Amino acid sequence: MLHNIRKIILSSFLLLLLSKPALAQKDEFIIVVAAEGTEITSQISKVAARAPYFLFFDKQNNLLQAEVNPYVNSTGGAGPKSAIFLAEKKINLIIAGQFGHKMLDALKHHTIKTVKRQGSVIDAVKEQNHAQ
Repeated sequence: MLHNIRKIILSSFLLLLLSKPALAQKDEFIIVVAAEGTEITSQISKVAARAPYFLFFDKQNNLLQAEVNPYVNSTGGAGPKSAIFLAEKKINLIIAGQFGHKMLDALKHHTIKTVKRQGSVIDAVKEQNHAQ
């Protein structure tokens, strides 16, 4: 019995150690790029709210994760819904080709900065991190 409890505790501890850390640690600056694909070489999406993917980066240009935009095919309100989704991830800045006015309003409400940019995801991230 004691042996099984030790196994459970050890397994739980290992699972905790190996699990992904929270996306935004305290005082960490997170940049998101609205992207056409999941790779850092993907192109920046023309419209933020309709981007197929959101790629999350830290200040060292490291890709933290890529997530499917859950509102890419939304029949309405994709901008505000996407803004709330990103705000819940504690991001600081988003890069995209364009932003609709409703998404801009929602991002401003959550104090998320916006940058309009075209080209590759990684080039935009490097340029943004270099500028800060």
